[in-house]
Amino acid sequence: MLPHLMRQISRRMGWTLVLTALLLVALVPLALSGNRKLTQWVDSSHFQWMLGRETSKGLKLEGTYTPLARTGFLGLATDSFSGAKGKRTIVSLEAHGITGWFNPFGILLRRWQIEDIHLKSGVVHLQKTEPTEGAPPQPSRPLWALFLPNRVYLADVKVDDANILWELKNQESGIYHTFLEITPNGRDFEYDAHGGEFRDPLTPAFQVRHAHVLIRKPRLYCSDFFLGDDDNHPDRGVRCEGDAGLQQDRSIHLKIDLLSLKIAALLAPNLRSHLLGLANGHFNYTSTGTGLESAQGQGSLAVADGVLHALPPLRHYFAVTGTPDPGDLSLKVCQTDLEWKQGAISAKNLKIESEGVFRLEGNVTVAGNHSLSGELQLGVTDPYIHWLPTARQVIFTRDDGPYHFRTIHLSGTLQKPQQDLSDRVSHEVAKSPLLAVKLFFNQVGDWFNFKD
Repeated sequence: MLPHLMRQISRRMGWTLVLTALLLVALVPLALSGNRKLTQWVDSSHFQWMLGRETSKGLKLEGTYTPLARTGFLGLATDSFSGAKGKRTIVSLEAHGITGWFNPFGILLRRWQIEDIHLKSGVVHLQKTEPTEGAPPQPSRPLWALFLPNRVYLADVKVDDANILWELKNQESGIYHTFLEITPNGRDFEYDAHGGEFRDPLTPAFQVRHAHVLIRKPRLYCSDFFLGDDDNHPDRGVRCEGDAGLQQDRSIHLKIDLLSLKIAALLAPNLRSHLLGLANGHFNYTSTGTGLESAQGQGSLAVADGVLHALPPLRHYFAVTGTPDPGDLSLKVCQTDLEWKQGAISAKNLKIESEGVFRLEGNVTVAGNHSLSGELQLGVTDPYIHWLPTARQVIFTRDDGPYHFRTIHLSGTLQKPQQDLSDRVSHEVAKSPLLAVKLFFNQVGDWFNFKD
């Protein structure tokens, strides 16, 4: 009985092997033919157009790939992708050295799913633009392509060297030479950047620690934008998060945190070498549109380890009055509350003190037209006003500890500020011709020293 059973099993296995071999022999030509057809399809103008169309839809622009080629069994390569006429945030895009591979399981979802896309370099220009009418003609496709997926799904795009650029004050600005990864989020994309440099005409260059942005119609969402200014302290810098409308709703919401940022980044270029220290603070900014006139915000700012270094007005004052120059002035206090409203920025509850030299308190406002206003309480100690005999009796009449105070009213513009203290001092100097002559020669000597 057992030998008979073994013979039956052996015959069945033999037939199974024969049928399997015949099936494989039959499938090989089909596979080769299918592979040839697939290569023809990938190399075709229609697939190139379809891949460009799907990429353009995701990026909201009009773009095309250079001719595509298969590499290996599942690989794909092309020299470049060029996109322009962006309908949303991205105006144009250039990408070079593109490679990736097909995920065959995407066919089950009726899509060409391309994974692990790698770009050697790319440049993106960001700017507000209007939608464009019309669409490019669609190339013809073979009938057998009806059985293939009809859309493309791009997953995990990596760019080794990306430039993300925009214009600010008619100058090119942006993030340069960053590593950028783009991943799909539904029908939209998330952008994650590390490294590189942030440059604009308003601030010194920053290092890009991290940037994460999701562009999801109709808004842009930034969960983290962290810029640093010191390789030795990667936890220091400025961190932002917020969202902005991209269509009819153009509202903006921002939260900005300064984390021991070098104060020079917040100053005009001519002051950056004269005020040193680390800025800490927080600022909330909201607007109903892109114009500054619709914006408002509030926050606070404090400077730690502040130092006034060779500030020209102070240096000039010490030289002309013959007052001993104390050198660099350490700031015991340097802080203010900030408010942005109707295009004007105000520094309220301003307090600056260099112990034993001066103390400054008050409010300053710069309007949208750059006009200047405000009221300050300036207090100085005896060594720095003794050159004017009537200073304490006529000008600095209020005492508080070692300081003698005078109220100063500001006017003029940010470019040409004015105040009412100089005229009062000049009036007192005019009462003493000898003092006026002394100050004149001090000023002439100081002028020659500056020329040197």
